[in-house]
Amino acid sequence: PPPPAPPPTSPTTRPPPVQQAPTSPISRPSPAQPGSNGSNGGLRRGKSALQGLMLRLQPALVPLERIKGTCKALVKQIEEKTFKDYQVLSFASAVAVLDVGVVSFLRLPSGDLLVERFPLITNALQGAMLVLAGDLVAQMVPKSLNGLKETKLDVLRLGKASAVGVVSVGLWPYYWYYLVDALLPAQASEDGSYPTWMLQGGLLGLKIVLDSVVHGAISIVASFALWSLLDGDSFDKGVTKIKHKFMETWVMDWKAWPAYNFLCFTIIPLRLRPLTSGFASTLWNAYISHQSQKV
Repeated sequence: PPPPAPPPTSPTTRPPPVQQAPTSPISRPSPAQPGSNGSNGGLRRGKSALQGLMLRLQPALVPLERIKGTCKALVKQIEEKTFKDYQVLSFASAVAVLDVGVVSFLRLPSGDLLVERFPLITNALQGAMLVLAGDLVAQMVPKSLNGLKETKLDVLRLGKASAVGVVSVGLWPYYWYYLVDALLPAQASEDGSYPTWMLQGGLLGLKIVLDSVVHGAISIVASFALWSLLDGDSFDKGVTKIKHKFMETWVMDWKAWPAYNFLCFTIIPLRLRPLTSGFASTLWNAYISHQSQKV
């Protein structure tokens, strides 16, 4: 007998589409969605690893926490204590002398001076200590002029002064004097046209003028800008401070440093120059600190 005929199909009924195998030779997994199990597992593993690291570092952090607590207690004790004028001056002088001694005379076991072996670190330390000593004087003198013989120290301001000194008194002069030595000779050349003393005096005068015109101006602006930044002043207030105090301070620079430099290179013995320069810098930094806090 003939085979049964297939059942009739509706014209709207279509067979399901056949799934085609991917034609790309590389199969890539779909990216994990936020909150998926893989992401949560990675976060948990990272958190566990961080907790384990903190547990292992905890014994090493204990001494640091003790040092931090000791420093806080010391700062609080200093801020609450009242100091006599002579105590502040004695401490500022001791800081300046210690700074000059370390920078000028401290030698390493190899025989090299500390400043020769580590010039940047040593100059940064010297700048911090000299401005610290100057700010001690700046905090004491105005109160003393008003008849007060005792003062309380602002430790936070002393810290800011040290930070300013690292840049404006430590690092910037280091590069400035290297530039001067590269551009100008150490000794004037003798060509027979002029006496030697005249040539040497002219070279010294040129260095003194450059020191006040270029080095002095940049140092003053940098000091005021850093003080404003550390005090949290707005940009406009910082610019106002520089505009109002720059010329007055620069004129004082011309009055003080050329005269000292002349005495330093003509009268003051070489062995005493580091000490006298340290005290001169301390007094000048006291003036800069006072000027920076007036506006």
